[in-house]
Amino acid sequence: MSGTLFGKFFSKPNVNYTAFINTMKRAWRTENFTCAQIEHGYFSFSFESEAKKQRVLDSGPWSFSSNLLVLQQCDPNTPNICYEFNHCALWVNFFGLHFRRVTTGVVRNIASKLGEVIDVKLEAKGNSNYKIGKAKVKLNLENPLKMGVIVNLDSKRLWVQFKYERRSHYCYSCGKIGYYYTFYKEIPYENSGLAENLLGRFDHWLRAEARELSPYGKIFYGKQDILQEEEEIVPETQISGKEKQLQDQHQK
Repeated sequence: MSGTLFGKFFSKPNVNYTAFINTMKRAWRTENFTCAQIEHGYFSFSFESEAKKQRVLDSGPWSFSSNLLVLQQCDPNTPNICYEFNHCALWVNFFGLHFRRVTTGVVRNIASKLGEVIDVKLEAKGNSNYKIGKAKVKLNLENPLKMGVIVNLDSKRLWVQFKYERRSHYCYSCGKIGYYYTFYKEIPYENSGLAENLLGRFDHWLRAEARELSPYGKIFYGKQDILQEEEEIVPETQISGKEKQLQDQHQK
């Protein structure tokens, strides 16, 4: 059972089973697994080796037809009706930090405001010193996606924007993954916390490939109307002696 995963679609359970399996074989780059459908949208996947199973689990998140597939390691002592599929690890990019402050410690501290931090990476852009910090964070899917936070670094307040990689469909109105506007009797734009002439806070700017500031970022830097609710503020992050020494060397 160690080579088995349980998987469940977080939102719409009814999919074309044949198309789904063929798509996952290509995405997972393997033909050597079997799939059993436990119920609509709920599956077990058995792999020929522990290594292939772990590669699939570590390389997520996965989705099919914009529906998030949440995977869980099979525990032989746990009945399949007892698994919960309301948490999933997503890669989150953090924009807005000065490149000299993009350190593992700073990124981890900010990412911890979202959920359990699984991994942190600093990715250089080209041959420059400019880096993007990102973290793999276990998110509660019952909560709306967060757009960002205000952080205090060197006694200066900055807006750090969150952008999500490989996220599946999410509602532009409520910000929840797997939700659609048809789920609501009334579209809850009035709960956005933004001025009345703005749409909801959740839009394409939450995608990792988008470079546009969110409404909160525009408000923070004076490019939009005043915010009607306060965002969480991350306390100032203390840098280590080694990081301080490197920073001083750059400034020289």
